[in-house]
Amino acid sequence: MAHGIMFHHFHSESHRKRPGSISATDFDEMIIFLQTRFDILGPNEFEERLLAGRLRERETVLTFDDGLQSQLDVALPVLEARGIQGLFSVYTSVFSGEPDPLEIFGAFRSDFFESFVDFWGRFRAHLEAREPQVLESLASNYPEDYLSLFPFYIREERQFRFIRDEILGPKRYQELMWVLISDTPGFDLDEAISSLWVTREGLAHVVSRNHSIGLHSHTHPTRMDLMSLEEQAKEYETNKNWIEAELGVVPRFVAHPCGRYSSGTLEILKDLDVLVGFRSTLSAGPFGTLLEIPREDHANIHRQMVSS
Repeated sequence: MAHGIMFHHFHSESHRKRPGSISATDFDEMIIFLQTRFDILGPNEFEERLLAGRLRERETVLTFDDGLQSQLDVALPVLEARGIQGLFSVYTSVFSGEPDPLEIFGAFRSDFFESFVDFWGRFRAHLEAREPQVLESLASNYPEDYLSLFPFYIREERQFRFIRDEILGPKRYQELMWVLISDTPGFDLDEAISSLWVTREGLAHVVSRNHSIGLHSHTHPTRMDLMSLEEQAKEYETNKNWIEAELGVVPRFVAHPCGRYSSGTLEILKDLDVLVGFRSTLSAGPFGTLLEIPREDHANIHRQMVSS
């Protein structure tokens, strides 16, 4: 089954390590490893072959989600040296001055805690003090196979994501996290924002180097499939309009935020002339469309490298 390869965070002297982040050396070695098993295509060739029904199982494409500055500073030079074009799917609320805090919260977790288990202990205590019924709901409703398609998540991470996405929802989760951050001295919000995301000029440079830009919604909701169709349409229309107006390109790809979408999402994307989309797991999409191409997370590739 043809699929893409998914990347998020990279680290270097100027970018702190995040859970699952890799260095330039790691990335270069991973490309060499992948090239022994796959033909790495540029996004345009991948799309052309896919739409023509000529994409072979060996052919893949490298995709980069969330528009992170570390991708430009660390991954882009490696891609350039290897002559590989990548697909960079970006969400655009960051350019409106109101970035979705998902990445900010991730930076807080990794920068202020030794491990995710340490953060989980603090977060549980925070819930116990403010919303103990959430932990009661976790104990009675948590399915042990939750996010089982993401084997690189430890149990505590899966439980955390269940609380975040299935119990609290975006508003309550954000309120709780902002209180937790305010109770933790030393976190510089402005520094986090300026270091996490690429600028418009950075994306323009990506375009000038013949890499592709894809949709990733405007605010990166974690449960797009639970939003109304009107809200979903606004997410993608805003995302698409910004990319076209600011970068002068028409996005033809989408990476579904957190791999979540509904049949209605796919119809909205088709109306926006987006014909190729990527999931966040290797499992086949439930609707059998070209907007549901599986992807392998680079963390799984890294495990294969270590064990080979």
